[in-house]
Amino acid sequence: GGLFVPPVEAVANSLLYATGAMALAVVVGGLASVVVVHAGRRSGRALDVALMVPLGTSAVTLGFGMLIALDEPPLDLRSSRLVIPVAQAIVGIPFVVRTLVPALRAVDPRQREAAAMLGASPARARLEVDVPVALRTLVVGAAFAFAISLGEFGATSFLARPDAPTVPVAMFRLLGRPGTALHGQAMALGAVLAALTTLSVLVIERLRPRDALGW
Repeated sequence: GGLFVPPVEAVANSLLYATGAMALAVVVGGLASVVVVHAGRRSGRALDVALMVPLGTSAVTLGFGMLIALDEPPLDLRSSRLVIPVAQAIVGIPFVVRTLVPALRAVDPRQREAAAMLGASPARARLEVDVPVALRTLVVGAAFAFAISLGEFGATSFLARPDAPTVPVAMFRLLGRPGTALHGQAMALGAVLAALTTLSVLVIERLRPRDALGW
């Protein structure tokens, strides 16, 4: 009917896009968090604020802006499936940063000094000390980004191709067409989305270090 693709394919699209967006958000958000923590006070604060801008911007505006901005080579991504994970990652990056920055700031510098005294280079000291402390919170940030990407609709509704909808886009299409069967499919997709999101939340609740994040 009105979906053009099987509902299972819409679920697969959502999982694929959310996984890609999570990976991008973790890489960009992780590197940005390191810069925020170790840069100068003013520059770190300015970057921290700049990274929060997507939270105050409508996702619809983000999606529409990407359609307008990414219209010429080599950045013409409008027909590429990559554009959706990029848009969703932009929304997820602030959550990775807000999760990771407090954990990095909580690292005791004396541990790095001890590693340096044992002969570790500055880079090796940060790798050996910071990474184990931050890894668990990074997984929490990744789960946040994944859950947010699964349910993202505003930007995705502008960017999703008709033959590759995500679950929220598919639900919107189904609910916009008459027919009890189509509405039933939409509700079934909603239940799947709720289950996937709940699983992500359970991962966050299981792994989040309360003492480090202060939650």
